[in-house]
Amino acid sequence: MAKLMMRLFDRGFGHPSGLVGRLGGALMAKANAEQEIRAVDQAGLVSGDAVVVVGHGPGVGLRLAAAAVSPRGSALGVDPSAAMREMAASRCGEEIARGVVKIRDGTAERTGCADASADAVISVNNVMLWERPEGFAELFRVLRPGGRLVISVHRHVLDVEPEELRKIAAQVGFDRLEVTLRPRRFNSPAIEIVACRPV
Repeated sequence: MAKLMMRLFDRGFGHPSGLVGRLGGALMAKANAEQEIRAVDQAGLVSGDAVVVVGHGPGVGLRLAAAAVSPRGSALGVDPSAAMREMAASRCGEEIARGVVKIRDGTAERTGCADASADAVISVNNVMLWERPEGFAELFRVLRPGGRLVISVHRHVLDVEPEELRKIAAQVGFDRLEVTLRPRRFNSPAIEIVACRPV
C-alpha cells in the first residue's frame, strides 16, 4: 500500500502524468500560487526581459512572469511533464498567441537555451528533482552576466539542508547568494534562494 501511495504521489507531483498528474497540477496551481507570486517579484523582471521558468508545472508562475516582461519580453517555460506542458499551454494561451510565451520539453539540466540568453531564471518547487550540480551549471550558462536566479521550494520536500544548495550554486560561479527560510502559516517553511551570475 505504501509503495502504491508513493507511486501515485510521484505521478501527481514529482513526475506528473495522466489524470493523476492533471489533478496534481490543479492542486499545485492553488497551493503554490503565493510562492509563484513571490518568486516572480524577487526576480525583478521588467518589460523586455527574457525569463526562463524551470519546472513550470500548471503555468501559474509562467503566466505571471509573462505579464512582468510584456509586451517586449519573452517567457520560456521548460518542463519534462507533457501533462504540465498541456496545462500551462491552456493557462497561457493568450500569451502564447501574442508570442510572449513559449513552452517546451526540458529540465534544469537541459533547457535548450543559448548561452547567456536569459535575464532571469525562476524555479518553484522543482529543485528537489534536479541533478543539482548539472542543473545549477546549466542555469548559470544560460543567464546573462548580472542575470538573476530565483528558486523557491517547500522545506518538507527538499532532501538536503538549504546550505547545500548555496554551496553548489557558489561552486558553479553564482555570487550575491541569499538563502532564506520563510515561515508560512499553513505549510512548511519556504526555502528561497536568490543568486546572480557575476557581471
